[in-house]
Amino acid sequence: MKIPFGNKDSKSKNDDSFEKSDFAQRLGRFFSPEPQKEKVLRHEDFNAAGDVYYATVSAGYKVAQRILWLVFVLFMVFSITLNYKEITYDNFFYLLKDFSSAVDAESTNYETLSYESDQRQNFALYRGGVATVSPSGISAFTATGRRTLRTDSVFSSPHVVCSDKYMLVYDTAGTTFAVYNSFARIYTETFAYPITNACFADDGRVAVVTREADSKSVVYIYNDDFEKLAKYRFDAYMFDITIDSNRDLIAFVYYGIGNGTGETTVSIRDLNTLEETESFSLMGEFPLKSGFISKEKFALVTDNTVRIIDENFDVAAAEAYDYTNGNVTGFCVSDNGVAVSVTVSSQNEIIAFNSNGDLLYN
Repeated sequence: MKIPFGNKDSKSKNDDSFEKSDFAQRLGRFFSPEPQKEKVLRHEDFNAAGDVYYATVSAGYKVAQRILWLVFVLFMVFSITLNYKEITYDNFFYLLKDFSSAVDAESTNYETLSYESDQRQNFALYRGGVATVSPSGISAFTATGRRTLRTDSVFSSPHVVCSDKYMLVYDTAGTTFAVYNSFARIYTETFAYPITNACFADDGRVAVVTREADSKSVVYIYNDDFEKLAKYRFDAYMFDITIDSNRDLIAFVYYGIGNGTGETTVSIRDLNTLEETESFSLMGEFPLKSGFISKEKFALVTDNTVRIIDENFDVAAAEAYDYTNGNVTGFCVSDNGVAVSVTVSSQNEIIAFNSNGDLLYN
């Protein structure tokens, strides 16, 4: 009679346990400094008695290298898993196309740009370079002056707004807008009525302003894939629009007759519900530009005054610079701050605030 010494299941479990134990030992040895130290001390150029310190340092660096490689692999796996939707041809193109330009930009003071000139030309800063749009064509240039986009324009009176990824061109005399990246058009849409304004949020959301037969202003909100998130109607003519994605706020600027001298109204609303949270009005001033220049500051430029308003939107306490007797010749509001150029008695003046609302110079 045969006496069994075990069964296959128990043997398999023992083998698995042995393999796991062996793997754990190998893994522990891989990250242990002792094997590397022993390897260094065995080298013929080392004296085991006098070079223990250097062998220990070498072993420490070796283990640190292996840990960093492991962290790198885990980071890559995590990043690819989390952002697999962003692994596209367009993004690889962005990654590779400007390597040489970045080096050139560091060693070049300025470059000359050549573009199709037009009296209705409009410019904007785009991805470290410049975007230029006109009825003659649409172009995008890198910081070194290299043209990456050149396409025909379908707009008779175009205006451009830019984000970190895209530029949106809309026709102030038409009903169409189009979105471009650095080398191609990626989206276009046509409404029934003219487009009067548009803006990007830092998180990629887009707001486009038009109107309809039963509404003086209609605002469409898009996500960063240009899918419509919401549509809102207003019984007022909207002059400007800007978004603060950090606080989920959107600011609408209206202009009306008021008491006959003109009235600028600013309405601050929740971006998700568009319920009004704050509002204020200014009599006798015409709005030119507005924007959230930081998490705590909102800027409003009119034909009379620059105002830097705090997070409570207390316009009475706002820091203001008045140029009532001047003629505004240019203005800019961005994350970097505010700049306005004014002509006063044939003298040109530049007024600039930083993103904290501090007056830099005038």
